[in-house]
Amino acid sequence: MSSSQQDVTSDVLAAVRDFLGGPTPEHDTWCFDFGAHLNSNWGAVYGGALAAGVVALARCATPERTPTSMHIQMVRSVPSGRASATAEVRHAGRTVATVEVEVYDGRNKLAAIALVTMVRPSALAAGFCDTRSVPFRVQTAPFETSPPIAPMQESLQTLRQQDGVLLRGFDERRPNIDGTPSQIGRITVPWDSLEVTGPEVACLGADAIVAAPVLQSFVPANLVGPNPDLSLRFTTAPATRVVQSSGTMVSVQAGTATVAIEVQADDHQLAHGLSTSLLLPPR
Repeated sequence: MSSSQQDVTSDVLAAVRDFLGGPTPEHDTWCFDFGAHLNSNWGAVYGGALAAGVVALARCATPERTPTSMHIQMVRSVPSGRASATAEVRHAGRTVATVEVEVYDGRNKLAAIALVTMVRPSALAAGFCDTRSVPFRVQTAPFETSPPIAPMQESLQTLRQQDGVLLRGFDERRPNIDGTPSQIGRITVPWDSLEVTGPEVACLGADAIVAAPVLQSFVPANLVGPNPDLSLRFTTAPATRVVQSSGTMVSVQAGTATVAIEVQADDHQLAHGLSTSLLLPPR
């Protein structure tokens, strides 16, 4: 086991635990105590916090390895409060391990399933590395109507303001499928140890931007529902205090929309990914 990577894992867990409310060992499982500050506009813990918790839990299961990818399927909403989780190493090779994580809500009902790819850094040709990004060209404009402000938006300081006016960010060089510009979001990272928590930071930033490009597209806003999944590929770049994310709607297919995501820390990529947004008929 690599003692240096073990130290990194310990630093990551110490950094994220207060904000995420875990993971904390409990008998043969793990638990989270999700605070109300993580709630989304849907009245439950937002997917970025669940995803960051899943990645942190995969580190607990394989502390000698580091995450390179994650896919989470959100089965049902998770209210704030206590949740439990399991982490099972489904395969552990010399280089790659696959960790399956399951999250259960306070009623012990399955709420999320995830697979995380973990690699042993010492087994890789680490000298080959280039995480540079094409920086976003951010423009801003006032929202057409004032958006609802969720607790997670306040705790992550996601909203831009100027003279008391809320602004949305966008990049016209990155068009959605309908020609509208990609939306650019941002978060302020709520913990220290930025050097080693890039994957967890990327989860927080990625999920926060999923709905925005759909809401600004030709799709009526009253049809835009939650996103049931998130898939990310992480780099080894360090996070910064403020990170930005782009959300680009790349297709709409019979009631679902696919959103491509890029998360950047200064001039480096933190992650790329995809998510599905549901379009739900009015009730």
